[in-house]
Order: sequence, then structure tokens, then C-alpha cells
Amino acid sequence: MKYKLSVLLFLLILLVCVSLSGTAEVLSEEAFSLLEETTVIRSENSPTGYYVTFRYKNAEAYRVRIRGEWSFSSARTSTTQTYNAVMPDSYQSGMFPMQLSADTWPIVDMALDEATGIWSYTIPLPCGVWSYRFIINGSETADPLDCDGALSITDPNNPPIARGEGQQTNSQIYVPFDPERQDTDFSVQAKRTDGKTGTLEIISYDASSLTYTLLDEPAVAVYLPYGYDENREDPYKVLYTSHGAGIESETSWWNKGVIGNITDNLIADAGIEPFVIVMMNNYADSFDHHNLINNIIPLIEQRYNVRSDPDGMAICGISKGAILAKNILLDSPEIFRYYGLFSGSYFSESSEQFDPERIRSCRIYLASGERELGLPAVCRTIEKFVYAGKTDLHMFTVMGGHNWYVWRQIYTDFVMNELWK
Repeated sequence: MKYKLSVLLFLLILLVCVSLSGTAEVLSEEAFSLLEETTVIRSENSPTGYYVTFRYKNAEAYRVRIRGEWSFSSARTSTTQTYNAVMPDSYQSGMFPMQLSADTWPIVDMALDEATGIWSYTIPLPCGVWSYRFIINGSETADPLDCDGALSITDPNNPPIARGEGQQTNSQIYVPFDPERQDTDFSVQAKRTDGKTGTLEIISYDASSLTYTLLDEPAVAVYLPYGYDENREDPYKVLYTSHGAGIESETSWWNKGVIGNITDNLIADAGIEPFVIVMMNNYADSFDHHNLINNIIPLIEQRYNVRSDPDGMAICGISKGAILAKNILLDSPEIFRYYGLFSGSYFSESSEQFDPERIRSCRIYLASGERELGLPAVCRTIEKFVYAGKTDLHMFTVMGGHNWYVWRQIYTDFVMNELWK
């Protein structure tokens, strides 16, 4: 019913649409109904200034659902342990996406136009990047959340970048900022259209020295900034990044975190020094920091024109990836000068210790969502550092939970205000 009401609103006006390629055009009612690709729509009738119409053409399917990271809460209606979530049609300025995990993303049925075979779902969304996937068939009568027997796919017209098919399970769409209806501008997450974009290389490597069975192919994704010069006299500084727990990969930060878009924009528009990013597949090696030290870093230093001294090296990670960074800080703090621990910098209560003298020159950045269950643990970690005499600490929080909406913002702040300072 909400979908039908939204369509009625569209019938009253011409539709200004922004396609996935970023081009703008004005569409009639008929042209809107014939859209086959997921499209962003500028509309005065949207509470955010924009609608997104998700599209999937498959006349053979008998049921299509969509799952996305859009259920919203507010500071007033949420805590670190509970929250009240509303769907996008009830979005109000100041709200933020709030879910306990990707397993709690809302799932809704899409509507079929039998004349065209196009399935659609149209909702208002605020500025930023949104992940989604389609769920095909399954039971015709089951609750939308019951996906037994159904096929989950990414958007065929908007596939993620990955090493292999099925490695990434979500597509992403970016929605622009409307200053009259929204209060947070995430334009830094948009893909640049002027060509000043970095490049991505995905590299498999030899991890035969590891004595355990890997869960996935050992690989890294490497971001090279716009204008990268392999013969530059001054080697590039390098940031090593890790995803969190779960079946993630070296392209998770690239797709869900849009780390390339953010970095491109900060380099081009904010004067940030160009640097190389290495994204690890720590699902493969169960977050073994020895693999990073003994296999990945030597590979990168041999293949690329990057720094190998602590002042030119940094590491950051989210959730379990932050714990990987913490483990290096405990065992080999001299490798990196900059440590970004995002939503997972927890020390055990009893056994873990660190030498204050060895970490004295390290810059440590701790960050978290203000509605994360782990926020108190982050605060205890800071207390432990301070008690041991480590005062060169920086903390940053974002209103939100344990999700990519928060981590995109944390990464932006980390690069702007901490990295290479």
C-alpha cells in the first residue's frame, strides 16, 4: 500500500531522476513505469528530497523481495541495548539507520508490473550509501522474513566489485544531499565524475607458510590514488584496513564502506595527501595478524612504491578487524605509527597487557557508534591506556549502531583529523 501511495504522488509531478551513472533527466509517468534499473529520483514530495526506486526485471519470478539497511531510529528512541525502528516512509530529519546486524535488515515484497515484468519498490532515503539485495521466489505465502528456498542476489544492473561471483552479497546505491530536508551531508561518499578517481587492484598471494586451513583465497584489494606514480621519488604512505567478523572479504571496505569514493574526495577536495590503501581478506586467515606482518606487508612493499617506516604506515579495522589492529599494538607496536580501532578495541579484563614505553610514539584513535553495545568497552579501553600513562589518544563517536553507516563516517574523520598528523 505504501508503494501505491508513493506512485500516486509521482503522478502529480514530473520526475527528475538521477540514474546509476549519475546523469540527470526529467521523466514522464510512462518513462517512470518503464524504468528497469534502480534509480534515484529528486522529488519535492519526498521527506528527504529524494526517492529511490529499486528495479528488477524478471517476468519468470513469482515473488521478489528486497532487503536493505534502512530501518531508522533516533537518539530519543534508542539506547545501546534497545531501539524503536521505523521504515523509510516515516523518516524524519535527524534519524539514522539502526539495526543489530545485517540479519535484522527489513525485508519487504516488491510489486510486479505484469505488462513489463518489472518488479519495483520505491522509498524515500536520505543522503549517503545504502546496501541492498534482491530475494527471488521461495514460498509464495510465507512471511516476508521467511526466505527458506529463496535465492538471494545482488542487483544485476548494479553489481558490486568482487574477486569472484557471490563474494559480495549486496549492491550499493548513493543518494544526494538535500539541505532543506536533511541535516547531515554525506556527499563525501559520492563517486567523483571528473575522472580524479583512484584505481583498484585485487591480488591473490601465497600463504602456504600458514599452518592452518584457510577459509577463503588469501587476497588483498589495493587502492592506488589518482595520479599514482610507481617511480615517484617519495614513496606513498600506506594504510592497511580490515573488515569485521562474518563472511567478508578484501572488497568489503570498497563496496560497503565506499572507501575509494571517500578517499578520492578527501584527496581532491580537502587537500589530503594521496596514499595507498591495502584492504585485507581477514575472513580467510581468521584475523591472524602474523599473516599481515609476514606475508601481506612484504608483498605490498615489493610490488608498490610505498613507505616501510612507521611514520608512513597505518592500520585500521572495524569490529574484529579493530581487535586485529589491537593485537599488533600489543605484540609489535613499532610497525605502525597510526592505529585506528573502530568499534572493537576491547582489552580482556585480566591477561592483556602492554608496555607503555613501546607504544609511546603510537597515535591511537578509538571510535564507536553511540548506540553500540560495545561502547562501554571502548571507554574502558581508553581508561586502561590513560591509567598506564598513554595520553596521546583520540576518541570519536557517531550517533548510530554497529554498522557501515557509522564506519563510513568514522573512516572519514580518521583520515581528516588523525591520519598522517
